[in-house]
Amino acid sequence: MQIVGVNVEPTSGLEGRSLLRVVFQGEGGESVSVEMARGELVDEASGVGAIDRAKAILVQTATFEGSGDRTDTRPTDSGVTDGMVSKIYTFEYREGDEARLLPPCDMPSAEAARAEAVRCAIDMLIDLQPGNDDLTGWLVRVRDDSGAEVCTIDVAEAEAARQANDNASL
Repeated sequence: MQIVGVNVEPTSGLEGRSLLRVVFQGEGGESVSVEMARGELVDEASGVGAIDRAKAILVQTATFEGSGDRTDTRPTDSGVTDGMVSKIYTFEYREGDEARLLPPCDMPSAEAARAEAVRCAIDMLIDLQPGNDDLTGWLVRVRDDSGAEVCTIDVAEAEAARQANDNASL
């Protein structure tokens, strides 16, 4: 889904709890929304913080293997997802000459974190403008909970993955 708009709005949840809703709007009319508890790192007027938190929640949700097959509501053991040990990863995105660090997220494996980094880097390619943006260097870096770098996806790798995806869909 190509995001063309983002709205941040207050809402209320069960038992009248005060929540924030972030709605990502796609160019084809589709939308995805995330409702979350209001946090101290969120500027409700501008939406700063809420959008990053919503993105991190979506990443966690999209990579949670087996969640659609669950028919019970028993919590899984901490750190274990469908028999796989999960870890905490931090994603860092290049924005011009700066880097944006997302809140840590729980992923089932380093391979899943790398796959998500590649997907994000491919999405970032769309926004790069020849002549205005540096078309070399890293786009996404991933670190584990100890701070060790798990992977770095650069422009060349993202472009190769995008082309491979395009060729696979032919």
